[in-house]
Amino acid sequence: MRAILCLTLCLLGAVAMTEPAASQQIVKPERGSALRAEILDAARPVFERETGGPVEFVITTLNVFDTWAYGNVRLQRPGGGAIDWRRTKFAEDDAQGMFDPAGNLFLLRRSDAGEWMLVEYALGPTDVAWDWWRQQLNLPEALFTN
Repeated sequence: MRAILCLTLCLLGAVAMTEPAASQQIVKPERGSALRAEILDAARPVFERETGGPVEFVITTLNVFDTWAYGNVRLQRPGGGAIDWRRTKFAEDDAQGMFDPAGNLFLLRRSDAGEWMLVEYALGPTDVAWDWWRQQLNLPEALFTN
């Protein structure tokens, strides 16, 4: 009985050690900060390529945990103009209701030697795109939430 109790406590301790203590470690880069600009500038090229033109981000969530950054953004053209999704490669998905143009656009980047690199992204997901990333990369859920 004592051996089973000891084994159970050891296993619980091992599981607890693999869960990051995220609540105190999440940073939300402020508007106008260098960190925020670095992260968004690293993400911008892929979104411009995917939409066929320049973009601005309207931030819903922008969080940093350790060497990881996550953004939930809405895209718009410079000055606040709407993106005409019918003129993008997402037109058919949009027409069939399989693309959420007003919804959340996800972005996940990892710092490598001080430089932000895009790791994963999803445009117009109609489901939670980030949960798979969280599971595969063992990241805290708090990174992906407000």
